[in-house]
Amino acid sequence: MTEVPEHLLKRSKDRRSAMSGEAPSGDSPAAAAPAAEPGSGVEATAPAAAAKVAAATPAVAAEPAFVPPYVEAALKRKKIPVWAMPVLAFLPVWVFIYIGGLSPASDGKPTQLAQGQAIFAAQCAGCHGSAGGGGVGRPMNEGNLIKTFPDIIGQLEFVWLGSNGVGPAGTPYGDPDREGGQHKTLSYNGNPMPAFNKSLKQSELLAVVRYEREVLSGYKIDPTQIDAKGQLTYGNSSPYLDAEGQLVTPEGKPLFDSAGKLTIEPNWTMPVGSK
Repeated sequence: MTEVPEHLLKRSKDRRSAMSGEAPSGDSPAAAAPAAEPGSGVEATAPAAAAKVAAATPAVAAEPAFVPPYVEAALKRKKIPVWAMPVLAFLPVWVFIYIGGLSPASDGKPTQLAQGQAIFAAQCAGCHGSAGGGGVGRPMNEGNLIKTFPDIIGQLEFVWLGSNGVGPAGTPYGDPDREGGQHKTLSYNGNPMPAFNKSLKQSELLAVVRYEREVLSGYKIDPTQIDAKGQLTYGNSSPYLDAEGQLVTPEGKPLFDSAGKLTIEPNWTMPVGSK
């Protein structure tokens, strides 16, 4: 009978014990290490090896981000002290107060010429044209108005009374020495000049006549005849209007009588600077 080697018997016994759930015998060789899980082995050691390589590799310093020169200059620029901020915030207010102190106070009313422009657009442009070029009424531009009325008070009377108030058809008016002769009432297209003594105040009459002369006809007025508020004055600096807004003479008397006629004679001499 052939004898079975001892180590083969132990191996067979351990196999049966493992299959039945019993612990292997103590004198059996050390149990083999548990089988590696699927995917283990060399692959399982790769992360650890990579970590060792990374640890052994010296770290490379990151390159600093590029900063534009103007940004760098702004960062290095000295900042405004905190205590100066209220001073800077108040500066615009101080400038406004300073300028306001130098400028004359305004009463909020339109200037005499601005008022005249509004009146002309509303009541005169329909006949004389928006730029004074004429139409139903005579042209005022290119110095035509000044040739007829060298003195403003002659024009004030004509506009105040209208052509019918001056006289019947064919009545001469304006400068008697006018180039080409005096104008005559109803001689232009047969249309009368309406009277404005019922629709305008005397202060408004002066405003619109000034606009027609200085803006539309191009008359260059003497700057000394304009006061600080932009109002027209006589050569002796006396006002054309009194405190109630009525037209007056250089002596302060009413410029019109009860019929609307002038109380003084116009100066038909061509004024300086009118051409």
